[in-house]
Amino acid sequence: MTVAAVFLQPGWADWEAGPVLALLRRDLGVQIEVATPDGEPQTSIGGLLVAADYRFDDPVLSDADVYLLIGSDAWSDYRDEVVLGMLRQAVADGKIVGAICGATVAMARARLLDGRAHTANSQAWLEGEAPGYAGAAGYVDQPRAVTSGKVVTASGLAPVSFAAAVARLIAPEAEAQIATFEGLFAKEFVTP
Repeated sequence: MTVAAVFLQPGWADWEAGPVLALLRRDLGVQIEVATPDGEPQTSIGGLLVAADYRFDDPVLSDADVYLLIGSDAWSDYRDEVVLGMLRQAVADGKIVGAICGATVAMARARLLDGRAHTANSQAWLEGEAPGYAGAAGYVDQPRAVTSGKVVTASGLAPVSFAAAVARLIAPEAEAQIATFEGLFAKEFVTP
């Protein structure tokens, strides 16, 4: 069974977690394990309180197959080298790592966006939040998630394409199902 470690900071963005967690758990049978900075429950921007299975720095998380970092303003001040090292190791091991919105800052600080196509809330924002960010040449200014190898990044306004991109890496054989998922959300923006 595929295991996804989901990193939630205080004030995590509900709309960024919802699509990816629902698609992975319900449709692909992925086991979801929640990590928070201190292992305590964390409340989302919308007021949802979620219990944690682990602390961010719990060594058991190194066994996960997928790492998902959900956006929050708290990522701006987060600089735990143990967690950044875990992310670097996950990428080096060929595991799937996805970051959306504010969580892309952690990826920039871990130097995981250097030399790789990626996106975030904006290039200027990423440069301001992650001094020393050296990935500007690979920044893709687009409204959808960007996949580079097994790394997926997205702005906070792309939760559905983020979910689909992560799902495609986990289960490429489920393309028809993933495309249907994307299509259902796209209908909202079709003018009759």
